[in-house]
Amino acid sequence: MELNPNHSIGHGFIIHKRTRDTQNFFKYKAPYLKLNLNDSQSLPWFISLNKFNCLSIFYRQHGYRQKQTSLLQFATDLAKKYKIKFHHVNLITIPSFLGYSFNPISFYLYLDHNSQLVSILYEVKNTFGDQVHYLSLKEFDQKQFKKNMYVSPFIEMDCTYKISVKIPNPHQFQCYINQFNKDQKQIFFASIDLHLTKLTATNGFLFFLGNILGSLKAIILIHIQAIKLFFKKSHFFKYSQRIKDKLYLD
Repeated sequence: MELNPNHSIGHGFIIHKRTRDTQNFFKYKAPYLKLNLNDSQSLPWFISLNKFNCLSIFYRQHGYRQKQTSLLQFATDLAKKYKIKFHHVNLITIPSFLGYSFNPISFYLYLDHNSQLVSILYEVKNTFGDQVHYLSLKEFDQKQFKKNMYVSPFIEMDCTYKISVKIPNPHQFQCYINQFNKDQKQIFFASIDLHLTKLTATNGFLFFLGNILGSLKAIILIHIQAIKLFFKKSHFFKYSQRIKDKLYLD
């Protein structure tokens, strides 16, 4: 699967579908940046790494979540540990708009010298500030992971994910997540379909102006759906404990 390695912008069309007891469905559009972490010096003036700007990606919000450790260093350390041979790393994420961001999931895409996908690191966050990573080494269809972090108050912890990634063309990224309970019954589905356009100074600034409330919109929609499920009397699972950043291979 080949992905264009250039800095890019795009809107991800996101679907969430609950498939048991109190069924629920919603979809929304979210603004995404795809950055080549090996080429951060070529970003336009209004986009910064680890600095406040119109659009920012802060080290404290990703990777090691340490202010002084770059995301490229984080990705490179991981590659060394798990023997991932790569030429560059692309990060797909919702950026901070004027300092604010919420990213339910971000993707570190390891590409070879032909821009072919060789590994993926999924970075997952919840609204409590927890973060975990799931690493997929050369397996991108129905890759199974044990659920290792509390995400929704309406889904239990004893679950598994099956994650599939598709790249239909070099400017499109798709991810499908199916969640199963302990009896292997599907209980939840989520997907993102992201169409990417090469970043320029002009289209990037227009992207910023048109999506200033993009990150805020995502977290508001998530809480609205939670309120809906509460009034539908969905089973509630209490948040148990905060976890430290961990990485899982499964």
